[in-house]
Amino acid sequence: METQISRRSFSAGLLATGAMALTRSTTWAQRGANERINVAILGCRIRGWQVAKGLLDTGACRIVSLVDPDRAMIDIALERLGDSLESAPKLEKDFRRTLDDPQVDAIVVASPDHWHALQTLYSLDAGKHVYLEKPASYSIDEGKRMVRAAARHPNLALCVGTQHRSGTHFREARQFIAEGGLGKVGFARAWLSHQRPFLPIIPDSDPPASLDYDLWLGPAPWRPYNENRVHYNWHYMRDTGTNDTGNWGAHWLDTVQMLLDLGLPTAVSGTGGIRVVHDAKEWHDTQTTLFHYPDLTVLWEMRLWTRFGVQGTNGGIEIGGEKGSLVANRSAWTFYPKDEEPVRHPHGKMGELHFQNFVEVVRGQATPAASIEQGHRGAAVCHMANIASDLQRTLRFDTETERFIDDRQANELLSRPEYRAPWTLPTA
Repeated sequence: METQISRRSFSAGLLATGAMALTRSTTWAQRGANERINVAILGCRIRGWQVAKGLLDTGACRIVSLVDPDRAMIDIALERLGDSLESAPKLEKDFRRTLDDPQVDAIVVASPDHWHALQTLYSLDAGKHVYLEKPASYSIDEGKRMVRAAARHPNLALCVGTQHRSGTHFREARQFIAEGGLGKVGFARAWLSHQRPFLPIIPDSDPPASLDYDLWLGPAPWRPYNENRVHYNWHYMRDTGTNDTGNWGAHWLDTVQMLLDLGLPTAVSGTGGIRVVHDAKEWHDTQTTLFHYPDLTVLWEMRLWTRFGVQGTNGGIEIGGEKGSLVANRSAWTFYPKDEEPVRHPHGKMGELHFQNFVEVVRGQATPAASIEQGHRGAAVCHMANIASDLQRTLRFDTETERFIDDRQANELLSRPEYRAPWTLPTA
């Protein structure tokens, strides 16, 4: 846990492991179709151990490394995974050690948003398959880089954790729409209503002994440690998270894209701000965004100060067409015809299918249920919502270059201004 890796030795290691990437990725079939996949988990507090458990439940994976700059978070994962671990995994605080570990086949990136691109790109260049938690990126430009990286490594799996794309009832709803069940579609919306806990403003302090805070910050700008800006609360800090728009919008807006086969919008209009809860959170607690498509309007609504949502659910989607409306959440999808009684279709399998898909992609037996191209688009609209809500105006968007049209201020928000040394994004 205490081993330090210098910038020079890390760069040299990447060159060496990068040269091995093609060899590693093309020999999987030779290892046997039933050989288990050795997985390292990056980020252990919540989603990391949850994904680890899901992969273990497939019977095809072995957890060989738990990685987190806070040892206390590793202890949480060890407790949660318990007897499901057949042997003691390596415990590391620096993910770079996993890149040089020949035992590691695949890496789960379940760290905070500001780490997603770097850890994914480094992992691919080191010849590792990647399961990437949502949102796929911290910024639109990072997402574009990951799409290009996946193209450079066609023999490596890069799957995004937007598991709605594997959900059987979401797939049924998609087929219903594709077969004309709604007729002409003209409107869609996605929403999230949460009563997030009040986060008091407290003084900065020294980090706990268990946490390597400098490593936790990584590429984010330096700022003093504060207990209310780290574990989970990083979602609401601008340097490290993308708000609940990235956290849950990456599910619900992606579901709209999935059901309607949408690409990126040609314009976005947004408003939002800290309307109700004035605490330590830095992102908006209220957000309303319109995405403009040639023949369709998509609405995103977010409120972080109430449990009251649409139709009694705190998150979901609605798609309206000439024959009626379709409403879906994680429990079911329901068709509301114009002149007949609603028809409800309950949920089926979801998460277990998504993890099994990752296994099959690693083994060369399937294509991703949620590819990086899809994950990038799902994250990009979340970033567009945040940008438009910050600037409080309509922004035109070039879907080919993925840049805003004639708006320097908006384009400056497409990427992080700089990465704190020694962290840099690969240039390709």
